[in-house]
Amino acid sequence: MYKKKHLLIALALVFGVIVFSNYLFTRSNMKSSNYWNANIKFSENHTLFFQIETISTEESEDFEAIAIINGDEKIQLTSQGFDKDAKKYIWTFPFQCEIRLNSKNDFTGVFVKTENNKSYPFEVLYETKSRKKINRFPNSVFSSPPNESEVLLSDRFSLKLKSSSLNPKAGIAEFQRDPKTNEYTGSILTQTGDYRYLAGTRMGNQLYISTFDGVHAYSFLINIKENGHIEGIHFSGESYSEPFTGVPDSTIMLDDPYKITKIINDKSKLDIILPEYKSGELVRVPIGEGKVTLLQVMGSWCPNCLDESSFFNELSDFDNLNIYALAFEKNKDRLRSLNSIKRIESYLGLKYPILFAGKAQKSEVERLLPISNFISYPTYLLFDKKGDLVEIHAGFSGPATKGYSKFTSEFRSKIQSLTSHSHGQ
Repeated sequence: MYKKKHLLIALALVFGVIVFSNYLFTRSNMKSSNYWNANIKFSENHTLFFQIETISTEESEDFEAIAIINGDEKIQLTSQGFDKDAKKYIWTFPFQCEIRLNSKNDFTGVFVKTENNKSYPFEVLYETKSRKKINRFPNSVFSSPPNESEVLLSDRFSLKLKSSSLNPKAGIAEFQRDPKTNEYTGSILTQTGDYRYLAGTRMGNQLYISTFDGVHAYSFLINIKENGHIEGIHFSGESYSEPFTGVPDSTIMLDDPYKITKIINDKSKLDIILPEYKSGELVRVPIGEGKVTLLQVMGSWCPNCLDESSFFNELSDFDNLNIYALAFEKNKDRLRSLNSIKRIESYLGLKYPILFAGKAQKSEVERLLPISNFISYPTYLLFDKKGDLVEIHAGFSGPATKGYSKFTSEFRSKIQSLTSHSHGQ
């Protein structure tokens, strides 16, 4: 009896140690998400407001993860550790830019465009552990009284960008409000692509929205008029600004993206030979050799290309489909462009090959491909199994737009039909 009692005590102690150890392990690995309001002062005229999420553990306040938030979008930054030359902790975007922090868990530092090494100070204020309680734009930026009678805001507008110029650019604005958070989200579509995920705050009859992905650093200051029309200023980065106007229009459409860029001679067989971006080994693109071929004209510097690449990556498992990205870069030298392309490939986990196509110039694209009126990165060319051109599509409206689901569903069906064994045989 005596031995049995001691044995039970010993087992209880062991069990207690295990439970306590598991508690400590679990506690040390508990993730804590904090949300912050941030701003970058690009110039006296433009301060960009956006939001950041950080993740740390209970054991350490050091950031394990940092993400830029634009509405429903989270752009994960990648830690490069401590840079001895810059004496900063580096977090990189998918594109050629980064945040440099003075310490591991403190948001004092600079935002840097690494392609030209321009830097801008930014300010971050801790707000709450719940993003739903954060207003992207502080009340201090609004001039409208908060109790002003609000005019109904349409969910779709026909826009004139550069509205004061002789040749304004057509666009479409889409808005929606989250009734739980009162946050406004949406996007602006143009002929070459959308402005991706916009998010912001309304007070009275002023709506401020912005987006920030490292390349796009856009702010839209919008006044809603008594008749429901809108007008405002679009700021981009350090120096660009343009006025715009908008009229509610539920049926407005842009020009057909399938009818803009044309192939010059659809009877001549394409013979494209380009270096693989990393190795430099020459690769011949197989067109008309029994598989459907999808050619993507893109650049690692292009956020709309990132959205299209993400979608094409989902298609890469289709049988009888070859996808090739033709990367046109800011630098005409492959080796100097290598890291920029690699960053995008790694960020998306791309499963299809990227070929280096040269400098991002319209003349270079039209020299490589027998097409005319090239207007946009990205543009894709789709060929059937026999090598006949199915279509050319200029631009890309991504997941921030209301038409994205319909487009991607129809495109999947098209690829399914083209790659089926009976098609084209």
